[in-house]
Amino acid sequence: MELQGGTAIVTGAGGGLGRALAEGFARAGLDIVIADVDAEGARATARLVRASGVSARTVVGDVRRPSDAARIITAAEAGDSPDADGGPLVLVNNAGGWSPDAQYPEAPPDEWAATLDLDLHAPMLLTQLALPSMRRRGAGAVINIASSAALGDSAYGSPEYAAAKAGLIRFTTASRGLGTAHGVRVMCIVPGWIGLDRAVAEWSSLSADERAAVPPLIPPADVAELALTLARSGHAGAVVELRGGRPPIERA
Repeated sequence: MELQGGTAIVTGAGGGLGRALAEGFARAGLDIVIADVDAEGARATARLVRASGVSARTVVGDVRRPSDAARIITAAEAGDSPDADGGPLVLVNNAGGWSPDAQYPEAPPDEWAATLDLDLHAPMLLTQLALPSMRRRGAGAVINIASSAALGDSAYGSPEYAAAKAGLIRFTTASRGLGTAHGVRVMCIVPGWIGLDRAVAEWSSLSADERAAVPPLIPPADVAELALTLARSGHAGAVVELRGGRPPIERA
């Protein structure tokens, strides 16, 4: 799929991995809609995006709120010329995380439910809202950012986060039919430990033996490059694992 000249939505783009994703798609020639709850971070990302010679629009809002999700999609339509197809060509569902306080089962139901909303419900909602314009165009790419927390059967500190990310993977594969029916490819990246500030600090605190037992940190730029590759040529339903120090591997 030709990307240059289209519009990409990146959620959670006010910093961290989202900022790297926004910059990567901007360098590929796409206008960027930057969605984040952090207004200052979104503006900072917008300045970096515009340095690539493309436009940047910011939407400050919570992807869990249907009204904010609708504003994000509307922002992707606002900058198009009257004769354009309108709407996003690419949607990157990157916003995610879990409560900084207690986790399931200690967390009250509304707190762990908010994690499910952020990591699974919101990507499904945004995908649904982006579909009409992608269907009209006959092309589109949705890239879900999951986590290695979704894989395996070991204990995990936030069961609700792991469950939501596992659901995001299955949502991706279950949506494979949108590719053949409408040309809309829903795909998923499953990264391991990404080299963002918090992870770098945690990595630095490990002993040499502990570091040797886990894969190295993944540069955020590697995730962005994989997202670009999938947007250009990935197939519907693709789920690709990315571990530090290894090439991407598509799950069967």
